[in-house]
Amino acid sequence: MVVLIGAGALAVDTGQIYAERAQLQNGADASALAGADLCSANGGCTQAAATSVADALANSNSNDSKSTVQSVDLSVPGQVTVTTSTKDGTTNAGFLTKMFASALNAPAATVGATATAKWMYPIKGITVLPLTFATCEFKDDGLPHKILIQGGALDCNGLNPSNQIIPGGFAWLMPDGNTGCKVTAEVGQWSPTSSGASVPTGCMDLFDPSINPSLANSTVALPVYKYTCKGMPGFGSCTGSNVQYYIEKWAGFKLQAWNLTGQAKYNASVFSGSEKGLYGTFVGYSADPSLFTGGTPTPTGNVIVLGLIK
Repeated sequence: MVVLIGAGALAVDTGQIYAERAQLQNGADASALAGADLCSANGGCTQAAATSVADALANSNSNDSKSTVQSVDLSVPGQVTVTTSTKDGTTNAGFLTKMFASALNAPAATVGATATAKWMYPIKGITVLPLTFATCEFKDDGLPHKILIQGGALDCNGLNPSNQIIPGGFAWLMPDGNTGCKVTAEVGQWSPTSSGASVPTGCMDLFDPSINPSLANSTVALPVYKYTCKGMPGFGSCTGSNVQYYIEKWAGFKLQAWNLTGQAKYNASVFSGSEKGLYGTFVGYSADPSLFTGGTPTPTGNVIVLGLIK
């Protein structure tokens, strides 16, 4: 009987512990990312606000809708660390009562998980542009090339950029508010977009060389998408402002010229006819845009990059 109870403890109780830990980790991950999103906006957040967000997401990621947020640590600038732990869905106790192990006088189990998310504004050495492109747009030959968003010949997807539902395998990422050019982008998440080939109103200064001369010949980080919402389950319309892109990684791109709209032009003679887009040299991929070097800091208010680091 002791052997059978021991086998049951290994199979059932251990499985319960692993399942609990997975739920707690999901809750910690979601809470840390949401906290980073909250605290990176509008100049910061309060401990109470970050804890409230963490509590809600920790509970919603638990099968019994109950978990404990042990701590929300905001002590490191630019980071949020959330620690979650067990809460019994019936008794609210902070431990798991084991079905089999308790018969062997084994103590109740407390399971926990921790996650840390950070946010980065564009930092010295890089500029993050609020655009997203398909992987096929980047030629790894060390030579400068065009990435067209309008006009010209067929794009890398074999379609005419100016006639696509999602023009040219390209999109502007949607600014967070009604003004400015602050855009939140996260690797591994869907990002809404601003439709059309025109620069969003709040982003014009970023591409105007008379206002932001440092952009020319700098190495920028461009979000690279893996999927579009077109044909994806759960998405309705996937046209115009309803388009979303799943961001997979970042492409380093030495930006040598661009031809967009209005004053958003630099060395535009490399483009011909109705061509609009970017011109430069691909320098590699990264999941972390801070790994790219070169260039100068971008103006205040651009892309905020969120990511889990633990």
